[in-house]
Amino acid sequence: MNVLFKKICNVICLACLFTLASAHAATINGTVVDQNGNALPNIQIVFTREEGARGASAVTVFSGTDGRFSFPDDYPERINKNHDIAARGLGYQQLERIVEADRRSANLTFIMQAVTNQVDTAPASAWLRRIENREDQAAFIMNCIDCHQVPASEVRDYAAMIDDLHASDPVLARQQSWDSIVKYMNFLSAWEFSRAGRSEGAEIDTDAVYAVENSETVVNTLTTIFYDRLDHIEGYDWGAPVIATPDTAIWDYEVPEPNAIREAVMLGDPAMLLAADVAANRIVGINVRTGRQQDFEVPTDVLIAPHSLHRGSDGYLWVTPLFNSIVARLNPANGEWQTWELKTSTGGGVGIHDLSFGSNHELLADEEGRIWFSDIGNRAVGFFNPANGDTRIWNTPVAESRAADSALYGSAAVYGLVMTSDRKEVWYSQLGNGVFGGFNIETEEFIGPFVLPNANAGPRRITISDDDIMYLALYGTGQIAEFDIRNREIIAIHDLPDTASAPYSVTWDPVRKVVWVPTSNGDVIYRFDPATKAFGVLPMPREQAFLRMIDIDPATGVLVSSYANIVENVNGPRIAFIVEPGDNAYPEKFSPANASAPVPSE
Repeated sequence: MNVLFKKICNVICLACLFTLASAHAATINGTVVDQNGNALPNIQIVFTREEGARGASAVTVFSGTDGRFSFPDDYPERINKNHDIAARGLGYQQLERIVEADRRSANLTFIMQAVTNQVDTAPASAWLRRIENREDQAAFIMNCIDCHQVPASEVRDYAAMIDDLHASDPVLARQQSWDSIVKYMNFLSAWEFSRAGRSEGAEIDTDAVYAVENSETVVNTLTTIFYDRLDHIEGYDWGAPVIATPDTAIWDYEVPEPNAIREAVMLGDPAMLLAADVAANRIVGINVRTGRQQDFEVPTDVLIAPHSLHRGSDGYLWVTPLFNSIVARLNPANGEWQTWELKTSTGGGVGIHDLSFGSNHELLADEEGRIWFSDIGNRAVGFFNPANGDTRIWNTPVAESRAADSALYGSAAVYGLVMTSDRKEVWYSQLGNGVFGGFNIETEEFIGPFVLPNANAGPRRITISDDDIMYLALYGTGQIAEFDIRNREIIAIHDLPDTASAPYSVTWDPVRKVVWVPTSNGDVIYRFDPATKAFGVLPMPREQAFLRMIDIDPATGVLVSSYANIVENVNGPRIAFIVEPGDNAYPEKFSPANASAPVPSE
């Protein structure tokens, strides 16, 4: 009789007794072991709370090297056999959960079994290893992973449906089926990105933003790589050490549908998660302590669709639009808004994506108090003056090596933006052509442009360190680039542990001196240490973790983000979340029970 079996026998009566009695649990902890009783580290234990529970809707912790885990804070739920608390790990499935409980605590033992098929835990990116050519992989990612993961569970279900046709010509059936889905996704994208401008009953322009222009190539790739039911995957690993510790915790706050939650920051006292709903003119405020939610409606008669969120050092929230050139600022303490409708000198609109920020990831104005922005609509950088609304833009120069390809230049949207520590330069990235550059605020002259090796590198959102090293998330090629702004040179380009993970952004951590890299297709957050050039990986507790921007709470160092969905009617989690990395790097410890953040000055 092995040790584990004895343990089961010793607790079985207690387990049954408290399962039936649903004993009250103030604290929750336990152990994760394999079938032989060996401790398993880095297993996620996901506690999905009861509907209406105070605080987070789900909490996740990780087992340590000894297999032990412990949930932070106390919980009023009564843990029983039906309660949704489960263990999850790459390459494992839960066999059994044993509960020992009294009125003060619940102790759980999870028994896990190693499995070959990782279909329930591997991220969508695992299937893209089939695309062996990096150029082809980057092109596919840039085409197909703008608004959702590929192959997400729904995509895999679609592949199974194709297989179920048992067609006499299976290759033709796959080609026609994937062609249909590409046409549908083009339509859905066009429907979403024309919402602000089309009249009722107007025909939708299917050449809108993010439309797949080279659909024949994409369909051919889908037909070639998604040739089976996509219900089996094995041999995938994270590619870097898991950095979770027994002190790591993730608090999820789910927002009821319908919505298209895009990104989130944490502000106010008591602390609120402020999440942008890009499907409406609202910011969703979530009280971190209680979980209570309220809407902050942007006071405008036109659809702006809150898009990017920026934290101000004064505790205000700055909001940029998906549509209609309106910048907004919210005081979360009293719900008051101020808005600016920006126009260029010729009376045209601007397509703001990011506002200027510095190494602490807070809004940063130049020496004249002007706020700079990347203009995704006009392929430009520009400023607006909050004091009087004055606005001016400068169109970015064409990179000669990419100018010959009109399609590349046409998709060269100016995306990310940062400001140097002396507040004299802003630097930008261009998504569609693999180009980035700078702009001297004093001389009004561009610096560069600089060309990345791959036109499909896809530099999205960028960040800057204390000493003006810029980092670029290369969405298409699954890399991050280091660039020395002062010396005007690329230091290095680093492959992520999974090059199909589609990094959406990068955020400099001024205390830890590392870069956090959220992924759109890999269900992980990476940590990059510039000193050692090493990556660590933090797995997220659920699939379809389409992550965009990460914000860092300046007091506690917790990471704040969301499971983002730009389109309201696509599937996926609708969640804002907080991550305590568990490394004790910041002097103040985060707890939802007493969370607070900077309060706006009056």
